[in-house]
Amino acid sequence: MAQRYDVSLKALFLREGDGIIRRRLFGGRVTEHLSTEQPQVLNNRADMVVRTEDGSLHHVEFQVANEVGFGLRMFAYYAYLLCAYDQHVVQTVLYLGQEPLRLDTGYSTPSMNFRFEIINLRELEAEPLLASDDWADIALALLAKGDRERALAVAVARLRQMQREERAWASGTLLLLSGILKIEDTVNERMKEAGMINLMENKVVGPMILQAEQKGRSEGRQEGRQEGMQGLLLDLLTEKFGALPDWATERLRSASGDELHVWAKRVLHSASLDETLQ
Repeated sequence: MAQRYDVSLKALFLREGDGIIRRRLFGGRVTEHLSTEQPQVLNNRADMVVRTEDGSLHHVEFQVANEVGFGLRMFAYYAYLLCAYDQHVVQTVLYLGQEPLRLDTGYSTPSMNFRFEIINLRELEAEPLLASDDWADIALALLAKGDRERALAVAVARLRQMQREERAWASGTLLLLSGILKIEDTVNERMKEAGMINLMENKVVGPMILQAEQKGRSEGRQEGRQEGMQGLLLDLLTEKFGALPDWATERLRSASGDELHVWAKRVLHSASLDETLQ
């Protein structure tokens, strides 16, 4: 279930912006998105790892549920990232769950006291987020503390001001995040009433493909585009088919940009992993 929201949450922050929540999570303007994949033996993927303009590294995890042993998982991420980049990594967790926050804020042993920051979105005021120019703030305001009806009205009004392609991507993220509150039908109806197309059935993946392509173009290099597409497609395939076998992961790593683009579109309708990556 959590992976369903991870795709949309990561998409919110892969695009450029300088909003309130973005500054809390990353501590500065992001200049580079780094690889989040760890050795297969760990069987884990950090949600986001970025480098900011001051050269510091930041690891962000998105959590929609409480989790036993979460502190140990964060410590495992930290140990791997420290070895991979030979640099301290600031770790921040954004909690969006409906249940009261019960996540560990660290991990301790007799010889160590490891800590990280958790931001509980439910405790952030919605109004400053709704006044932001950053779509990530506006979309997440729906889950923050305040008048939910007003937050939804502001979000839909902002969507209507966007260009068509930008609106499609932003609508997809808002609709998917509304699933955390179990109000997808309400959000979908509000968007239809505002003259926007029905995104409920098949417009969640499409905006993510657009996001990955735009990330690559903004970076101005082919490898940036391919890394974005690879990470996105890995998330989508895992969400639809479960943990991927070695052969599928290897195909993603060695695929060309054109192949990744075709597969990302095909995953909408394919019935199996073999059919998607044929």
